[in-house]
Formats: sequence, structure tokens, C-alpha cells
Amino acid sequence: MISSSRFKIPDVFDRDLRLLLFSMSSRRVAMGFLEVVRAVYFYLLGFSEIEIGLLLSLATLVSALHHLSFGMLSDRFGRKPFLILGGIFATLRMVIFATSTSFWMLALGQGVGAMGEGAGAGQPVVSGYIADKTEVEHRASVFSTLAITNALAATGGALLAGLPKYFEVRMGLDVIAAHQLLFWIGALGGVVSLLMVIPIGEVKPVRQADVEGARLGPSKKSWGVIAKFSIVRSTSGLGWGFIQSLMSLYFYIRFGAEGDVVGPIYAAARFMSVFSYLLVPMVVDRFGDINTIAASRIISAALAVAFSLSTWFPLAVVFMVAMRIAMMFTMPIRQSLATEIVDADETATVIGVSNFARMSLRTVAPTVAAYMFEAISLSAPFIAGSALLTLNGILFKLFFETKEP
Repeated sequence: MISSSRFKIPDVFDRDLRLLLFSMSSRRVAMGFLEVVRAVYFYLLGFSEIEIGLLLSLATLVSALHHLSFGMLSDRFGRKPFLILGGIFATLRMVIFATSTSFWMLALGQGVGAMGEGAGAGQPVVSGYIADKTEVEHRASVFSTLAITNALAATGGALLAGLPKYFEVRMGLDVIAAHQLLFWIGALGGVVSLLMVIPIGEVKPVRQADVEGARLGPSKKSWGVIAKFSIVRSTSGLGWGFIQSLMSLYFYIRFGAEGDVVGPIYAAARFMSVFSYLLVPMVVDRFGDINTIAASRIISAALAVAFSLSTWFPLAVVFMVAMRIAMMFTMPIRQSLATEIVDADETATVIGVSNFARMSLRTVAPTVAAYMFEAISLSAPFIAGSALLTLNGILFKLFFETKEP
């Protein structure tokens, strides 16, 4: 497990897992600043809230199909080809963003990029690769380590969200050109990520179909577990989609805060989450994984409501940072759980199917949230999301809590 006193890459990380770690971290930098600037950039281009919601929803829909297809195909044909494809698609999105401002080209970039958003251990190909390479008792440590390195990379990426303002002042660029230069930096990070994943060794999973007389695909029992896990994931996906998808735009509309202000806030939340990950083993040992996840969801929901009702910017920032830390804290716990509820050769399938359910429902979140912004209030999406997060915590307890400690 990871020591809470200091952080180092655990010994279970061999050459391949280290390359995977650095590749995912390189890609996470770009995702860190995209989370901050993307919706605001679309707004600066003159698109309405509904158009912005549609662009974000498109990416979510394609990402859902990506998780399902890449997950099941990688279980059958191996992980490496899909790790490489993910790096190519992620880089292409940045190139499209850097070279075009038309709605349809940006939509293409969103779709292409969504096929390469596997920048974390929660996506099926990476989780499947980890399951292939490690024993069950080491996976929590691996997932926690990846969560920490991804959080550090996203912290740096969020800080880069302030670069467009710097480019405007120092280089005399207009606001659009300044953002496009940032996207070129993201494309460079995508190339680095791709170069790191190419040397990774393939570890083909031993499928049940390879065993004489064995079944093909998940068993009937496994499909029952997959269904429950998919229902749980879908409620969190929709709830967090309402809360997170337009948060940077919310800051811009309500408080006039741009990337140079919001970026450090996101960075602070990401960086502080690193220290929370170090506490994961202790908290899980004390309360159990399911209780920890359920409590995290309910706390996140309460903080989301408080955030949406705050009219004073500093207080809203405090609630936002606390909410993101509470939500991200259980990410490695949930990722580890996904690799333990079915056999190793079914890992990418369960994650792919559950992520498809999660992302399919989350597809509607940006567009519905944008409509709420225009027609109801800026607070409405956060309140709706908090109700779904509370339901998610209850479902985790209902479906996965056991009587054993």
C-alpha cells in the first residue's frame, strides 16, 4: 500500500506500468486545462449555452461508445493497440482545436478527442492492462498511485489554463489565438504520451474461451454484477455531469472569472486531492470501501448545493474545492472495486459496459444543464446533480455492501 508519510512509485510498477503511468500523466495535463477553458472558449467564440452543451454532450456520447467498444475489444485482442489509438485521437483533437473555430470542426474535434480520453485508470483499457499485470492484492496501490500522478498532472494542466491571458498581454495575441496556442501545447503533450505508450509490452489476457470447454464471454452471474455496477455508475455519471460539465462557464457568467483565476482554483483542488489519496488505505481499513464511497457521494452532494447557493466568490471557491476533493477521494477505491467484482479476463468488459451506461446518461447532462442556465437558474444543475449523487451513494450500499467486515 501507499504510505501516508511519503509518496514513491511502488515496487509493483515494472517498466511497462511506469511507461503507462507517465503516458497517462502526459495526456492528463491537456485534460487538466481543457476542463477549465473549453466551455469558456466556446462561449468566447460566440456560441450559445445550448450550442456549448451540445458540443460537450457530443463528446460524452462518443466517449460512451469508446468505453464500450475499446473495453470489449481489448479483452479479446489485447490492450496495446487501443492504448496507442487513444494517444492518436487525443492528439488529433488538440490539432483540430488549434486550427479551426467552426462549430462543425469543433464538433469533429470533440468526437475524435472523446475516443482518446483514456487518460486515467478508470477507463477500460488501462484498467484491463493493470488487471493483466498485477495481482488483486496490489491493485489498490497501483490505482492510488495512478490517481496521485494524474492529479499532479491535472494540477499542472489547470495552471496552464491561465496561459491564454499571458499570451494576450505578453505576445499581443487576441483571445482566440491565445487559446489556440494553448491547444498546440496540448497537442505536443499528446505526442509525448503516444511515444511513451508505444514501447509498452503487450500482456494478452487469458480468456475463458481459450480454455477447452469454457464459456465465451462473462458468465450469467457476472452479467448480473455488471448490470448492478452499471446502474450505480449511471447515476453518478449523470449527477456529476450536471455539476461538473459547465462549472467553469458558471464561474465566468456568475463571477466573471476567467482561466487565469479559475485555473489555479482547479489546480488547488487537484493538488489537495493528492494528499487525500494518501489517506485512502487508512480510511478503507477503518470504514470499508462501500461505506467510504457512499459517504463521499453524500458529502459531495451537500457541498454542491452549498456551492450553487453561494453568492460570495471566496465562499463559492471553498465549497467547490471541498466538493471536488470529496468526489475524487474515492476514485481509486471505485476503480479497484471494479477489478475485483468479476474475473480478471472480464475486467475491461465490466468497466467498458458500466462506463457506457454512465457516459450514455451523462450525454444529456451538458445540454440539459445549459438549458437550466438559460431557462431556470444557474443553481438548478447543481441541485439536480446533488440529488443524483445522493441516490448513487444509496445504491452503492444497496447493491454492494456485504455483512462481512
